[in-house]
Amino acid sequence: MSDELEPEIYTSENISACLDTIILGRRITLHRQVGSTNDLTREAGRRGEPEGLVVLTEEQVAGRGRLGRTWAAPPGCCVLCSVLLRPRFATHHAFYLTIAAALAIYRTVLHFQRGAEGPQDKVSIKWPNDVRIGGRKVAGILCESEFGGEGWSFAVVGFGINANLQPEQLGELRSPATSLSMELGAPVDRTQLLCRVLAELEAIYISLQNGQFGPIHSQWAAALDTLGKRVSVQDGTTTIEGYALRVDPGGALVIRLDSGEEKRVLAGDVV
Repeated sequence: MSDELEPEIYTSENISACLDTIILGRRITLHRQVGSTNDLTREAGRRGEPEGLVVLTEEQVAGRGRLGRTWAAPPGCCVLCSVLLRPRFATHHAFYLTIAAALAIYRTVLHFQRGAEGPQDKVSIKWPNDVRIGGRKVAGILCESEFGGEGWSFAVVGFGINANLQPEQLGELRSPATSLSMELGAPVDRTQLLCRVLAELEAIYISLQNGQFGPIHSQWAAALDTLGKRVSVQDGTTTIEGYALRVDPGGALVIRLDSGEEKRVLAGDVV
């Protein structure tokens, strides 16, 4: 039996027909169940697959997020996607792939909100890579890269979006998480959702390939809900507390400690 889903609305054929992109979606695979879409995409990258491959699944049983966390979701309710890229820009700009994915999803959620009835909660990005509605997580991102010599081998941009989850399906995550359908008050067409994200992601990626890091960084920073607040960051076994001042060009969060010292944080869980 093929690992492709039986014909339904959310199919690789329908997604291909919906896409209006040049790079992303050159090839699309959609699976019933996988361990991790990032792992499958990494294997394709090592085989020499051209960039633009999109790997999707209805259920991910070994998905992971940042800091070693897992990403679990019932089948058929989310957009679970990984994209293979082969960047040409310098490897020290690798974090901009996370910025690109966060911005793409952020813009897409705003687009869907504009088509909804009634007032909508604020869309924002929690540093560095969660997209939130009203302070509740609706999407997460995990970008992984491999390098060879002094340059890229390839990069994998993975993301998960809670599209049509119901409150009871969130379980213990109900308080800090939400879904687009819950926020919009109606089911979401996952094909349209995915295609919009991929179109936004491609536009941002092309800008990065052309060296437009400053404008992309500014747009991402403007969408962050972390800045201007007192925060606590768990960085490994260390907790850093202070005032979130800004994000620097490398994507690090700059925190002013109570002592007045400024601390640069590259990764961690922010509260």
